[in-house]
Amino acid sequence: MDFAIKDFYRKRETTYSYTIMIILVIAFTVFLINFTSAIGFNTFITYGYENAYYFSGGIAIVYTDFTTLVIVLMLIMAFAVVVIVTSTLIITKKRDIAIMKALGSLPRKLYSFYLTEAYLVFIIGFIIGAIIGFISYAILSFVTPFFGIYTSFQIDFTYTPILFFSCLAGIYIVPGVILRKIGTQNTIKLFSKDIPYSYNASKKFSVVPRWLSLIGYNFKISIINTIRRKGEFKRYLVVFTIISLIVFTLGLGSSVLSSSSQEWITKSQGRDIIAIGHKDVIQNYTSMYSMYSNPEIIVTKNDINFLDSNYLFNFNTVGEIGNISEIEKVDQRLINFFNTTELDGYHFLVDGGYVVAGQQRTASIPIIGLNTSDIIQNFEIDGTYFEESDPIYMMIGDGLGHNFFDYPLDQSMRIDLGLGHSFHISGVLIDSFYSGFAGYVDLGVMQGELNFSAKEINLLLLKIKPGEYNSIIGTIGSIINASLGENFGFVNLNTVFENNYDFLNNLTFYPALIIIMMAIISIVSLYNYQKGNILEKAKDFLIMRAVGSQYKSIKRILFLEALYILIPSLLLSLGIGMILNSTILLNRAYLPHISIPFFIGGILFVAFLIFNYLSLFPILRRIKKFTIKDFDMY
Repeated sequence: MDFAIKDFYRKRETTYSYTIMIILVIAFTVFLINFTSAIGFNTFITYGYENAYYFSGGIAIVYTDFTTLVIVLMLIMAFAVVVIVTSTLIITKKRDIAIMKALGSLPRKLYSFYLTEAYLVFIIGFIIGAIIGFISYAILSFVTPFFGIYTSFQIDFTYTPILFFSCLAGIYIVPGVILRKIGTQNTIKLFSKDIPYSYNASKKFSVVPRWLSLIGYNFKISIINTIRRKGEFKRYLVVFTIISLIVFTLGLGSSVLSSSSQEWITKSQGRDIIAIGHKDVIQNYTSMYSMYSNPEIIVTKNDINFLDSNYLFNFNTVGEIGNISEIEKVDQRLINFFNTTELDGYHFLVDGGYVVAGQQRTASIPIIGLNTSDIIQNFEIDGTYFEESDPIYMMIGDGLGHNFFDYPLDQSMRIDLGLGHSFHISGVLIDSFYSGFAGYVDLGVMQGELNFSAKEINLLLLKIKPGEYNSIIGTIGSIINASLGENFGFVNLNTVFENNYDFLNNLTFYPALIIIMMAIISIVSLYNYQKGNILEKAKDFLIMRAVGSQYKSIKRILFLEALYILIPSLLLSLGIGMILNSTILLNRAYLPHISIPFFIGGILFVAFLIFNYLSLFPILRRIKKFTIKDFDMY
């Protein structure tokens, strides 16, 4: 440890750079892990929201799958960066190792010396990075509620330990193997550092490098430098492939999720809808929609008895509302909480077998009676609507479908207290009402089971033509007061719809934040790639300057060297990203136009070109300071 600390400080210009790289990656990864836990996307954490149903339906599952994919990619990137940085650190020590071997140091001692130093760089970087990441997460968790995103202060104890111990093992394996190989090499060969001692400058290029070298002098020199340092090229190719893959996945995924989820929520709630009923009913009905995006709101059977006789009325009482020309559709509904039980069903497997699905779960949930021919919403549905006056089938929300059933379309539900028989599930709706934990049965069947011979309802929904709301509210208010009394009223559901819509829209800030983080990591990584072994290039640059080369030529050579990494990494990330997104994300969401992935890839390529260009300025400033004294390094 004493040797490792002294060598860490003695070569601080190099070790500090590597440590900062680890700090940045660990900080961003720890921040991401804890922030996703705070907004409810960590499946390993149980959340204590007052509203237990908050954001737990089909849309939440798609977002959680997407976030889990990004976290896994971030963990892989952090692991790769740590292993590559520590491996590069070991390779830069080859000359020191050669000198120590020449002086009689045992290979086993050299192994322990430099492996300890690699662990020292990692542990310092991990601790500082974890602290920065956690502080950043704590600050942002207090800011996000202003953007309509509710957070629960959560500390992750799953992904972070996995990252730490996997990096420990990775350092032991990869840099450890490199050290063992170095320990067995000839002392003279160790002076080659990252350039292979067997490199033959007279060897002809293969087809592609030869073709590129014919373009011009700068291309030829950049290709020679890349081939000479192919080990470093391969290491950074892995880093930029993962970075590109993460950014591509974020860009494509956030675009698809944003458009798909907003389309789903629009179909689930709809715009320009008015709810008519007793003031207590419409207040609670509105709150049951607000539960989707607000974990602090919850409505239970203890809050209201929807079947109270004071809440019931007959549609004929306000039937003249249907004659208003600005109203496109009238949807009669009867809602109440009922105790329900999941019933077993047979799920047939692809191979011909079957399993008995069901765990006899019970819950008290809202059941809504409606006529399928009058439904105002255009639900996204897995399955089918039940037929009119169908006493056998029902539909359920996606919250119930994913959390209350094993295979919902193969199972049934028993509804107690009034509704004394079972309903088979015909379809699962992507629904924002009661966070998707509601069931839908035929209105006539429900009224019959409750012995409502007068066809009573407690809720009436009206679909208004766009822009006509203000022109008819006076007429609707007059009809309600004259027919139902002052205790009844109406509410425009656009406000709660916009809140839920904005909630989903604001979730896209999360991928955008990670993309910004990846941009910072990209610039730092490009800088470190250009900076790596810059002193080994000092002789080349001094000779080039001596024979009349300009700094512009050196700048172009460095730019091209990085470009040779960026292009293949982008192509690899495009292919891998399409496979990952199509298997994990796009099978649930709407498929984007085929041009979207390539458009994102193009944007990513232009951004990397800019990052590459910006990273050259500090490198060139350093190159201008090179003098003949830098030959002392050789």
